[in-house]
Parts: sequence; C-alpha cells; structure tokens
Amino acid sequence: MPRTGVTRRQVFDAADRLAESGLSPTVVTVRGDLGKGSFTTINQHLSEWKALKWKLDGETQIPPLVEAKARELLGSLWVLASHEANQSIDRIREAALGDVAELQGQLEEVLRRNEALTAEREVLLAKLARAQAENDTLRRQIADLAEGLAATGTRLERMEGLLAGIVRDK
Repeated sequence: MPRTGVTRRQVFDAADRLAESGLSPTVVTVRGDLGKGSFTTINQHLSEWKALKWKLDGETQIPPLVEAKARELLGSLWVLASHEANQSIDRIREAALGDVAELQGQLEEVLRRNEALTAEREVLLAKLARAQAENDTLRRQIADLAEGLAATGTRLERMEGLLAGIVRDK
C-alpha cells in the first residue's frame, strides 16, 4: 500500500499550532508535530506558509534598492577584509622569509666552520702520522743503540778479562 504524504493544510495547521505555542516552526519541529512526512515536502509547504504569514502580519519584503545597496556594502566589506587579511599574510610571509634567510646565513657559517675544522683535522692527522712514524724510527734507533751498547759491554768485559789475565801473567 503506497504511503500518503503530508498535505499543505496539515503543514499549515502544524506550523500555526507551533507558532501559537511559542515554538519556531521549522522543518524538524513541524515533522515532529505531524509524526510523518518528507523533509522536502514539509520544507516546500512551510516556505509557502512563512511567505503568507509574512504578508498577513503586514511585513514587507526588503526593497530591491535596499537589498542591492546591502549587497554592495557587503561586497565592499568583503574586499576590505580580504585586503587586510592579505596584508597580514604578506607581513607574516616577509617575517618568515627573513627568518629563513637568517637561518640560511647561520647554516652557511656553520658549514664554513665545519670545512675549516675538517681541513685542520686533516692537517693534524697528517702531523700525527709523521710524529708516529718518527717515534717508530727513534724507537728502532734506540733499540739498535741499546743492542750495540750491550754488545760493546760484552766485548769490553771480554777485553777486561783478557787484560786481567795478561796483567796476572806478567
């Protein structure tokens, strides 16, 4: 069995009841009062009820010239607000670009110092390698001299022994 929608009369009656009870007739409140109906259908009938109610209460629509002037003023206000917002964005962008430029300068300085320190490190490592090689050479020379000194000491002892034997024999 097909559903039956709400009628214009039902929506008008519900809107009148709600308005009389101090509630604002909206699509949701009218549907709540009726307990059924599609939002689209209720909205169409409620819009008509509001238009008729407006006329019955002696209220008139906004004159086209006033509406046009209001739109013009709103447009001007929008342009002004947009301009102010753009200026704020530009100031923020300039400040951010200044910060970025300063940070880039600092980064370049740090990179230059890093290069200098790296070069100095390489020089120091080369000096260290030369010093270690010289140290190794000196250790070998000391070892050779110590060995030579020990051999000389041994020969000296032998000669002293021979000399002592010759002195005794005479």
